[in-house]
Amino acid sequence: MKIYVAPPVGKLEKISYVVWLESNGFDVVWLDRRFKKIDGPLLLCGGADIGKNLERDANEFKWIEMALEGNHPIIGICRGMQILNKYFGGVVADLEEYILEDHRSDIFTDDVDHTHKISQFHYIQDQDLSLTTVNSRHHQYCPVVADNFKITHISFPNGYITEAIEDDVRKIWAVQWHPERMESQDNVYPLDMIK
Repeated sequence: MKIYVAPPVGKLEKISYVVWLESNGFDVVWLDRRFKKIDGPLLLCGGADIGKNLERDANEFKWIEMALEGNHPIIGICRGMQILNKYFGGVVADLEEYILEDHRSDIFTDDVDHTHKISQFHYIQDQDLSLTTVNSRHHQYCPVVADNFKITHISFPNGYITEAIEDDVRKIWAVQWHPERMESQDNVYPLDMIK
């Protein structure tokens, strides 16, 4: 099955996504601005903060629109979750200093490859109160989630950070962590949603 991927900037990041996606049975199609149509699921990769690369933000908004027009599933990873939330009218903001330490291992503000940086790990809690350990590589989050999304996971124990959202009507699943790095217990989610 083909999956259309809004590319990250770095070569190592691209390799991480290819290995993860191909090991889960997907053929990767890297998007660029020449695409006028998407014919399958869309994956929005992680990367630098929303607003740091306006061209990337605009391209991803166009690709989201194309996927929605074709009624194709959309997956967002970290920045991908944030851009989806922003697209639908939610808020993306910098993490406050008192919760920042649990949610990143470094500060990166440029749209550069950050694959070589070491992840930190923390617990998230689902709606059934089950805990899972996930990696963390971000310092922005979604303090206000767009109305179309249901929050499925939050950070634990503080609950300040929305960690995963879903829109079942539009077939959108997004997570704040990085499953493509295959460091966490929950390596398959959200790819299993589109198979």
